[in-house]
Amino acid sequence: MRGVSSSAAVTLAILAGCAQPSPQPSPPTPTTPDHRRHPETRHDQHFCCQSVSAKPWSGEGCVTIAVEHINTCAKVLYCPGKWINDEGDVTCE
Repeated sequence: MRGVSSSAAVTLAILAGCAQPSPQPSPPTPTTPDHRRHPETRHDQHFCCQSVSAKPWSGEGCVTIAVEHINTCAKVLYCPGKWINDEGDVTCE
């Protein structure tokens, strides 16, 4: 009888050690394009562009770059504050 209880205790200990908490559901992803928009309070941003214009401050074929990388780009557009990026065409506001 003692062998049966020890065996049951070992089995329970193994099962308890293998138990994992159930995964928590992740928050739902918004279905509207609002989750892809920049917040209203934007920070200064540098862009490396294929072409730039001074009136209005804008550029075409732009990608965002960190300030540390502005010397690696031939045409840099700097937007203080707000900007609009329409698939690489950037206009500073």
